[in-house]
Amino acid sequence: MARRRTRAEILADMEDLKRQLAESEERDERRIGKLANKAGLLDLEISDEELAKAFAELAARFRQDGHGTAARQSAPRPAAHARANGAGA
Repeated sequence: MARRRTRAEILADMEDLKRQLAESEERDERRIGKLANKAGLLDLEISDEELAKAFAELAARFRQDGHGTAARQSAPRPAAHARANGAGA
């Protein structure tokens, strides 16, 4: 019979998973940023709001075409997730 895990062990696992998720998101953000650079988006004078709208439209188009995983097909993340320094998008 397996021993019961303590609350502290479960919390430690949760913290580790949060860290792993943050690292994964950072890798994905860097990847998207590099692709945006290759596409020439860094050379455009476009507001964050306009760019966020264009990215949301692009994401909706790909979701409609059946791309992505079920976890990523949920509603877009809130803007509050964006970092204060503007990085990550």
